[in-house]
Amino acid sequence: MTDLKSYIARESTIGSIINLAIGSAFYLAVFRGQTDPAVWGAKGLIVDCLPQGFMVGLMSIIPAMLITRKRVNAGLHIPTDMPGGWLPRNVFARGVVVALATMVGLVAIAAGLAAATGVQSLPFWAGFALKALPGLIVPWIVIPPAIRVALAQAPSTPLVRT
Repeated sequence: MTDLKSYIARESTIGSIINLAIGSAFYLAVFRGQTDPAVWGAKGLIVDCLPQGFMVGLMSIIPAMLITRKRVNAGLHIPTDMPGGWLPRNVFARGVVVALATMVGLVAIAAGLAAATGVQSLPFWAGFALKALPGLIVPWIVIPPAIRVALAQAPSTPLVRT
């Protein structure tokens, strides 16, 4: 039997690594050649938080739930301490709700920080570091309840393959 905390930590770490790699690639592609990317405007860092926030939430939760569900069906049994909250139990519905919430949250935090500091642009690598943070942090927030939902939906008797 696998410990719930170590299983969640492993899946959250994997989610962070994947989001960091994908987010870094997109940041480098979108903002390459700019020494000081603009914070505001149609091609600014804040607007870029819209697709980034959505995809970080979506790509954190859907793979974690689908992989956990597959492992449970193959016989993995980890007792869960809670059912996973009020969000939809359907993998894709939950993914969209979480993706929208992370998108709104990321844009609100980024815009709030930019407005509070009055910054109009950031040095390239400072922008990169700030854009990398959500990919590292969001999985640790959204994956644990997603895994709990997937485990709670497990059949009472794990499926045995013959």
